[in-house]
Amino acid sequence: MPSTETTPLRLEDNDGHATVGMLVTRVYDPAERARRAGLRLAGFWGAAVVSVFIPLAHFVLVPGFAIAGVVVAWMVWRQERAVDHAKGRCPACGEEVIIPLEANDTLPKWTYCPACKASVKLSAVD
Repeated sequence: MPSTETTPLRLEDNDGHATVGMLVTRVYDPAERARRAGLRLAGFWGAAVVSVFIPLAHFVLVPGFAIAGVVVAWMVWRQERAVDHAKGRCPACGEEVIIPLEANDTLPKWTYCPACKASVKLSAVD
């Protein structure tokens, strides 16, 4: 199970109002990284095996899935941490919100408040 790490985060709206929140990041240990990479590799290679039975398309699908499996597994294995979400009080509406983020998002990042749809800038606390 990956451990979680929290860091302070600044939420700012277009009018300059700011609040402080937390950025939640998942941190993977080497065993977890290997497990995640192995699952991706098995999934792609499983798709390659199933593709063997598709006439004509298997000439492209089998090597494609085999190569993609290795590439995706390598990318997942190299990923030591992944951003999960940001939580804090929206500077525009004052509502306590959880903002989902993509695993490879970097700060600063402009996004929207899920409650009021106002633009919110997420940045590291100085």
